[in-house]
Amino acid sequence: MTENEHLPRFYDTELPISAFITKKLVGIDNDSSVQEAAKKMNDFNISSLVVMEEGDIVGFLTEGDIRTKVVARGIKPDIPVKDIMSRDLITVDLGTSVEDAAMKMADHGIKHLLVTEEDEISGILSFRDLIDIERQNIETHISRE
Repeated sequence: MTENEHLPRFYDTELPISAFITKKLVGIDNDSSVQEAAKKMNDFNISSLVVMEEGDIVGFLTEGDIRTKVVARGIKPDIPVKDIMSRDLITVDLGTSVEDAAMKMADHGIKHLLVTEEDEISGILSFRDLIDIERQNIETHISRE
């Protein structure tokens, strides 16, 4: 028996991520300022945006990008998001298991994955999504005791 086998499993890590993803994609134009991006994240209470150019997704921007690439370096937030966005879009298929998605996040040192369905980006899975589901399941488990 491993150390954690006695702990309750609150969700099956083999479940597909489709049960956990956010389908609401919020985007911003690649020429918009970092300040506009931060305001949009704040307005929608989200931690990431897809970056658009002429209707196509060309990048991804997170709160972490703004914090490490702008704020921590003392750069004014009037620069365009295209200057700091991630261009390497790391994706997983909608049918990917929670465990495999979490491993991909860990392998790449990221907290967000773009989710594809039939080769089109259709949603976002964040580490926060996984934590929120786990928290809800723990609260349910505790209330049953």
